[in-house]
Amino acid sequence: MTALALHERLRYDIANGQVLDSDRRYVLLRADVLMGIFEGLSPGASQDAMNAFRDSVSRYGSASVRAYKNPSDTDGSQLLSTVAAGAASLGWGRWEIESDGDTCRLRVHNSPFAQAHLAQEKACAPIVGMFSAVCSHVWQERVLARELRCFACESPSARAATGVCTFEATRQRST
Repeated sequence: MTALALHERLRYDIANGQVLDSDRRYVLLRADVLMGIFEGLSPGASQDAMNAFRDSVSRYGSASVRAYKNPSDTDGSQLLSTVAAGAASLGWGRWEIESDGDTCRLRVHNSPFAQAHLAQEKACAPIVGMFSAVCSHVWQERVLARELRCFACESPSARAATGVCTFEATRQRST
């Protein structure tokens, strides 16, 4: 029996005004409304808010990652596939994840955060947060996740042509 995709598991409890996957509540929100928060902030405040957004997604997204982790998935490949499919179900773009054991690479096609962000600066902090949470669960240790390239930083014509953001996560082994 195959597990249902996230968008098939979501339960719309209209009577109580909520969208649930088991006990995890989701909120449907337009990307431009969410990313519009950053438009009125000074550059320093905007970066602080992006960092807080990243950290919040990492911390609270870990609950979803734990729920989707299969104990028999010893190399984490099943978890990576599940999270990539879940990202698409939630409208977080199409994720392609590759891992070589010490480094994980992520390509996100059509990131809603980059698409909706009007400033020409990196916009995918929530993806960095979730990618960090996922890789931490796969490796069972701390990771450093970062966005290498964000199509929000490109010119408007290049943004339309590429639509790909790239990320990398590496193990942060204790010395």
